[in-house]
Amino acid sequence: MIVAWNSLAISGLARAYAVFADPDYWELATACAQFIIDRQWVDGCFYRLNYDGQVATPAQSEDYAFFIKALLDLQTVVPQETQWLETAIALQREFDQRLWSVELGGYYNNSDRCGDLIVRERNYIDNATPSANGIAIANLVRLALLSENLDYFSRAEQALQAFASVMEDSPQTCPSLFVALDWYYGASSLRSSPDILEFLTKQFLPTTVYQVAKELPSNAVGLVCQGFICLEPAQSVEEIVNQIQQVTA
Repeated sequence: MIVAWNSLAISGLARAYAVFADPDYWELATACAQFIIDRQWVDGCFYRLNYDGQVATPAQSEDYAFFIKALLDLQTVVPQETQWLETAIALQREFDQRLWSVELGGYYNNSDRCGDLIVRERNYIDNATPSANGIAIANLVRLALLSENLDYFSRAEQALQAFASVMEDSPQTCPSLFVALDWYYGASSLRSSPDILEFLTKQFLPTTVYQVAKELPSNAVGLVCQGFICLEPAQSVEEIVNQIQQVTA
């Protein structure tokens, strides 16, 4: 079992559940995610492979990035449940410690625990799967908005700067980096009640994160923020959608 590939499946299942409300999708997504947490994150070390119950090979950047995305996609569907976000934050901490390039920005493909490597590369090209750095940078923006920790946002900015020349010279090779750039410039966050959030997750609002509002102004049903700057409290679901479309346009 490879973490990265299963993580892509979890993200797809989470989105399918949000749209179609088929409980089988949610059961499959959460069971797979919990298996990875329980069986492939051992003694504070994340592993890429699991064969016959035995973990092997330290996680690569795509395993970290895709699984963190999967956890955030699960959080999007059930924003009132905090465990998926908490796990994503904890795993991101390990990802940063093991694979972040302090000198260059972005994430190395492999850990320096893999002693047989001649060169440590930083993946940015999309192939059969998205690039690890493209997904990772978008994750950082999402984590910044959900946790209100600006360190994530600063790291995302540094990574985008590290790949700026690639994006300018060969944009067709790295669409995932442009998705991350879209998150960086056009991300929005919404705080509202669980029932309104459940309705809105069915819509296509690709650069929006969702949180349950602990408190809203009188007569307001939601609060939309562009990055870390909030608009006037929305008085209806229609106004929420219009504000999100406005800030992400």
